[in-house]
This record gives sequence, structure tokens and C-alpha cells, in this order.
Amino acid sequence: MKWKNRGHEYDEMYCNIEQKNIFYLFGAGDYGKQFYQIFKDEINIAGYIDNNSEKQGRLMEGKPCCALNKINVSRDVGIIVTMSQIARVMPIEQLKTAGYKYGENFFLIEEFLSVYYLYKYSKVYFSSISFLPSTACNLNCRNCLNFNPFAKQFYVREWNDLKKDVDLFFSCVDRIMLFHVSGGEPMLYKHIADLIEYISKNYGDRIDTLRTVTNGTVVPEDEVLEKLSQSGIEITVDDYRESVPYFDEKFDELIRKLEAYHIKYYINKADSWIDLAPERTDYSGLSDEQLERHRTDCNQSWQELRNGKLYSCNYAAYATVAGIGGGKQDVEEAYDLREYTPEKAKELVEFRLGYTTKGYTEFCKKCRGFTAENRLYIKPAEQMKS
Repeated sequence: MKWKNRGHEYDEMYCNIEQKNIFYLFGAGDYGKQFYQIFKDEINIAGYIDNNSEKQGRLMEGKPCCALNKINVSRDVGIIVTMSQIARVMPIEQLKTAGYKYGENFFLIEEFLSVYYLYKYSKVYFSSISFLPSTACNLNCRNCLNFNPFAKQFYVREWNDLKKDVDLFFSCVDRIMLFHVSGGEPMLYKHIADLIEYISKNYGDRIDTLRTVTNGTVVPEDEVLEKLSQSGIEITVDDYRESVPYFDEKFDELIRKLEAYHIKYYINKADSWIDLAPERTDYSGLSDEQLERHRTDCNQSWQELRNGKLYSCNYAAYATVAGIGGGKQDVEEAYDLREYTPEKAKELVEFRLGYTTKGYTEFCKKCRGFTAENRLYIKPAEQMKS
């Protein structure tokens, strides 16, 4: 999205939020449950909406869950889409088809969270951030979203630089729903336990969920697991055993270890990945307006924290590190937190929610994005031959 009224882009949306007396959360999964815990005493949450028939008719967090067609469109009812960027693509089209208008009748989780707390309490509250200590990985996935197949070498950050970024981030941001330490394969980074411990000890009271991820093929040393167990970390364990069956025993050993150390974990078995297809996509002939629309239609909602800056699209940032991102990223696609002052709170939140000077990234010219039109679904973790 392109800045048109910097510092006031969400004035109208907040007015629409204030007019609502009842809210429903569209998505009774991980994000929906996190959001509910944050807002259950702030707003009137009447229940959940979910397209999964097995959830409909059940109580979720003590609230009823139903299908979208059971909800009536009215001025005082709002719907908050509490799903990941991939999962929300079709539900958003579903909402529009049913007569709901974005920013008026329905809102995205990251926008509602930040806009509500910014306008009501003058607090900078982010939904999430992606923080990569390293892109190093022991797998060789054909469609890696770090774009490692394009990189000449792994990108590994210095320990002191990571601490500086964390400290700077929390000097600007009051609270965050999900602080995500990603990769690469985080369990290969030699300071991973120290990093998690540092974040938890210094800023854990300002993080709703501190999480990292693993591909399920690496079993950390006991010393690492002991530190992780004391940090309150949650670990997403990706289950890629269909693609890498030779790691079956490692996967089982990892689960046993996590349970032995009482570390909270979730097994994520994705049916498919989405292919952003940078090597087969060329949107360089599109106009600025078309590229801006492409970026807006892409439901990509993550940003990366690196070297004192927020990067407006984490995948564009990963592509740049891998050498395929394009130019001008630091100038037009990043927000320098070292220049932040409290008077710029609305500007910072707007940037985190997708507003930039240009309205798109250079990588948008090579990326199909998380759009309704991108149906390039692929097998997760398919390995490239050495």
C-alpha cells in the first residue's frame, strides 16, 4: 500500500471499529485463540466463525463456533479475520461475496490489533515479527521461502548484532503478540538457546507468544533444551517426513526430547506449500499502479527485523539476502528504527501494516505472492538433488 496520508491512514478504520458492539473471530485456530486471550476483556467477542464443519457447533475458548452464513451483516457487528496469510486468501473472497466490506465490516487481525491499541491507548502493539539469526539449513528444499537454492552461501548473523536488534525493537514497540525466531533451521544456529533466553529474560513480559520453528530433523543438545525449557518458548515442529523419510527416527527422538524437557510444541503437517516462483515470474512490465495492486492483493503480512530496520515484506528481504531481490530495498522498503521517536508512532504502525513510500517492493516484480490467483501449490519440502 502506498502512503497517501501518512500518520492518518487508519483514522476511518478506527471510527468503524468504535461503532461495533459485537465481534466474531473468523478462524478458530492458533491466531484466533491468541487474539481471544488478548481481547476477551477489551471487546465483546460473541463467538468464532470457521469453515471447518468439525468445529462448527462446538465451543471454542468457551464461545460458540458457526459458519459464516449464520451471521447477519449489520452496522454494529464486525468480523476479525484471525488466520495466517495463506489460510485467509479464500475466506476474504468469501466475506466480500457475502456483502462484507474490508475496513468497514471486517478487519484483518494485525490491523485490528495495532489500530485498536494505537488509537485507544497510544501503544505500539505489533501482531508479529520475523527474526532470523541465520538462513543455514540442513535440508535442500526446492521451494524454500528463504530462497536458499539461489544463495551462494548461508547468511549467519553475529550474536551481538542480534542483541542490538532485539533491544532496539523493544525500545520502539510496547508489546507484540508473536515474536517469531525463524530460519533457516534455527536449531543449527550456535547461539539459539542464548538468543531465546535473552529475549525471554529481558522482554518476555511484553511478548504474548515467543515461538521458534524446526524442520523436525535436528535434535538439539541437552544443554540447549534445558535453556529452552526455562524460556517459555513454543516450538512449531514441521512434519516433512513424507518428503524426507530418512529423518523419521530423528523426528521421533526430537518429540521425545521436547516432552522430556516439558517444552511446549505443535506439530505442523502442511498439505502443501505455495510457490512464489521467482524464477518463472516477470511482472517488470506492470505499471506502478498495477504493482501496488499486486502487493495489496497479496495477503503477506510478515516483516523482518534486521540490522536496525524493519523490512516491509519478509520474503522480499529474504530474496535480497539470497541475491534475487532487486534494488533500493533499504531506501524504499525499510523503516529505520534508529530514527524512530514516539511522535512517529502512527507512521511506524502504518509501515508495519504495509504502507510504504512506493507501495510495493522490487521483489513484487518477480513474486506471484499470496494472492487468490496464485494456485501454484506444491509438495512441502521436496528436496533438490545434490
